Amino acid sequence: MRKIIAIHLLTLFLFSALVPVQVQEELAKLPTLLKHFDEHKIQTPDLSLFAFLEMHYGEEFAQHRSAHDHSKLPGKGACNHLHAPAPAVLPVAILTTASTPVAVAKQPVLSDQSYTFILPHDIWQPPRA
Repeated sequence: MRKIIAIHLLTLFLFSALVPVQVQEELAKLPTLLKHFDEHKIQTPDLSLFAFLEMHYGEEFAQHRSAHDHSKLPGKGACNHLHAPAPAVLPVAILTTASTPVAVAKQPVLSDQSYTFILPHDIWQPPRA
């Protein structure tokens, strides 16, 4: 039983992590689409699923639009998404005048210039009785 619950929770987690929210919202409307298909199937018993999808998502939708409310079907709601690509602005090379290079004198590193005095050595000592 735990294994089944774990598989279901893992599937739910992966679905929610990998599928965008807009797609999840549209997939949640699939039962409405099937219910609407059943309504059409009652009116026209020989209607196939492909013909139904063509009627609602194809070129025939302009004629069929006024017959029913289609706002709750997947892909038919008001979409308020904004896609505004921003142009990439490349930095302009700054022109500088040529100057003479300055030589920097190198300081030798001495062995007594360590920073070990900053570290508290008492932390790593065992407790004393």
